[in-house]
Amino acid sequence: MNKAKIDIALIQPPGWASQNPPLGLALLKSYLASQNLQAKIFDANILLYNLRHGYYMNGWDISNGYFLWERESYAKNMLSYFSEELLNLIYTVLSFNPAVIGFSTHSSSLIAARLMARKFKQFSPETRIIFGGPQVAPYTSHWVKLLESKEVDAIVFGEGEESLTAYLKSDLSLDEPLKGVAYVGSQGQMINGGNRELIPHLDTLPFADFSDFDLKLYAGFNVLPTYFSRGCLNRCIFCTENKFFPKFRSRSGQRVFAEVVHQLSLYPQTDYFRLHDSISNGNVRELERFCDLLLDNHVAIGFDLENAVIRKEMNTEFYRKLKRAGCTLIGYGLETPSKPLLRSIGKIACQNADFDKVIAEGVKARIEIGVNMMFGLPGETEEDFQQQMDFLRRHKNHKKRMLINPALNYCYFPEGCAVQTDPEKYGVDLSLSELYWSSKDGKNNFVERMRRFEEFCNLAATLGYKNLFNVLQSVNKYETLGYYYLSQGDYEAALSNFKKSFNQETKTLELVETILDIYHNQAMEKDEIYEAARQFKQQREGADQAWMKGPQTFEELEQYIIGFSITNAFNRLNSIVESLYEPSAKMSYSVAGMKKYIKYQISKLVRRSDKKYFVLVQLIQEMENKLNALAALKRK
Repeated sequence: MNKAKIDIALIQPPGWASQNPPLGLALLKSYLASQNLQAKIFDANILLYNLRHGYYMNGWDISNGYFLWERESYAKNMLSYFSEELLNLIYTVLSFNPAVIGFSTHSSSLIAARLMARKFKQFSPETRIIFGGPQVAPYTSHWVKLLESKEVDAIVFGEGEESLTAYLKSDLSLDEPLKGVAYVGSQGQMINGGNRELIPHLDTLPFADFSDFDLKLYAGFNVLPTYFSRGCLNRCIFCTENKFFPKFRSRSGQRVFAEVVHQLSLYPQTDYFRLHDSISNGNVRELERFCDLLLDNHVAIGFDLENAVIRKEMNTEFYRKLKRAGCTLIGYGLETPSKPLLRSIGKIACQNADFDKVIAEGVKARIEIGVNMMFGLPGETEEDFQQQMDFLRRHKNHKKRMLINPALNYCYFPEGCAVQTDPEKYGVDLSLSELYWSSKDGKNNFVERMRRFEEFCNLAATLGYKNLFNVLQSVNKYETLGYYYLSQGDYEAALSNFKKSFNQETKTLELVETILDIYHNQAMEKDEIYEAARQFKQQREGADQAWMKGPQTFEELEQYIIGFSITNAFNRLNSIVESLYEPSAKMSYSVAGMKKYIKYQISKLVRRSDKKYFVLVQLIQEMENKLNALAALKRK
C-alpha cells in the first residue's frame, strides 16, 4: 500500500454501548490534531446498530446487550451476517492508508474488536494495530494476551492523549519504553513503558471533534456527549475507576460552557448534552458556575448528570438553579441506604448527606432522579437489604419522577478492583468467579443476591416505580443459574436451568454446546431439548463462515469491492432497514397490541426519511469505494 495519508484510523468496534457519538474518540481526534497528527474516526458500532434486526435486534438493549456481546459466537455470527457492510467499511478505512489503526474497547466490544483487528492484519499486515480503553488497562490480563496473540501491536494504558501521541511520533525500531504504552518490539519482545502521569489540568485539552460523525445516524441526533471530570471521589472496593484514573480532576464551569457554545455553533440542531463521566457533580462550585453561565447568557439547552454522588450540597436552592439551567435528570449511585455499609465499601463522598432529603428535594424541583442499587455488597446483612426495601416504600410518593436502576450483576468484582486484589481482607471467596463469589460464611452467595435483586424489582414494580432496565427477574436468569450450579458440580440443577434458558432466553452457541456436553459427559438421557440443541448447533456453527472465509488479501478485498453489485447492495440494505419497522405477525388485538401497532405506524411516519437516508449514505460509500478500487488498480 502507499505511504500513509493519515496517522491513525480510530475505530469504535461493535458492542453494547450508548448510541451517541463516542466521546473518547472525538477527544482523541482533537488532541492529535493539536499535535499535528491526523486522525479519522470510523464507527462500526453505529453501522450495525442501524442495521440490527431479527436475531440481532436486541443486541443493544440496555438490559441484556452486554451479556450477548461477551459471547464469542454471538459476535462472530453478527460480524459474519453483516460481513458485506463491514468489509466495505474495512476497505474504506484502508483507502486512507493509515499508519496505525486504533480500537477503543470496553467489556462488550473486546471480542468484536479482536475479530476486526484480525481482518485488518490479514489485509494490511504492515499496518500497526493498537488497543485502548478500560478493558485493556494495566491491571487486567487482557493486554498481555492480546500482545502475545500478535493480533495487536500495542496497548495504550489509561488516559490516551499523550501516550498515543508519543506512540504515533516514535520510531519503534529503537525498542525503547514509552510511558503509558506496551508494545511488541522489533524482536518480538514485549516492552512495557508503565503508567504515564495524568494530565493535570483538563481545561488545557481541546474540545471534542465530532466532524467524522454523521449525527443523523445516531439515536437522538440532537444529542451530544460532553464531560465535567475524570476520576472519582470515592474508592469503592468493587470499582476500577480509581485505578484507571487514580486522581479526580474536574474541568472548570467556564470551560464546559465554552465547549457547549462551541458545539452549538457547529451543530445548532443540538438541544441536549449528556455528561459522560464518573462523577458529574464532583466539583459543585464549577457545576454551579456552568449553570450561571448558561442562565446569564440565555443559552437554552437540556443536560443531565448521569453519574452523580449524593451530597449535602444537592439542596433545594441548587436544584432550582440546575432546573432553570436545563438539567432534566440526575443519576445517583446510592447502592444502599446503609451508611455504615457504604463506609465499609469505600463510598465516602456521600457520608454527610441526608439521602431522603436530597432525593425528595430533587423530585420537588421537577428533576427526574435516578437511583442505582446494588445487592449483596460484602458485609451486607438481611437488615441492610430491608433498608433498601423500606427506601422504596418511603419514596413511593416520588415515583413519577424517580427511576430505579437495579444492578443487573447485583455485585461483582472485576479484575483490578480492591476485592479482587485482596479478597481475604473483605471476607470474600472468589474461587468460583468474580460473579459467583460468596462470603466466607456462605450466606452471601449468588442465589441469595439474585433473590434480593428480584424481590427489590418486584416491590418497585408493585409500587409503580420506573425501572431503567424494565426487568422483574434477572437477565438471562436460567443461563447464569445454570453456570452457577455447573461451577459447583451440580449437573442436574445446571441442566435443568440450561433447558429453561434454551426455551425462554436468547440462545447462543456457547449455551447449546454446554447443554450437549452435559448430556454426553454425564450420560444424561437424551430428550427433545437435546435434539433441539443439536439442530441449533448445526444451524449456527457455520454462521460465522462468511466472516472467516471471505477475502483473504487486500487484492482480493479490492476485487470483492469492484465486483459487488450496487443493485444487490441497495436491495439488501433496504430490506434490512424496512424489516426494522414491520409489525409482529403475532401482534394481538389486545390494548397492548394496539399500542404497539400505533407506535409502529408513528415510527413509519417519523423515521421513514431517516431510514432511506441511511440506505443512501451506505450506497454512496460503496460507490466511492468502487471508484477508489478501480483507481488503485490503474496505478498498479
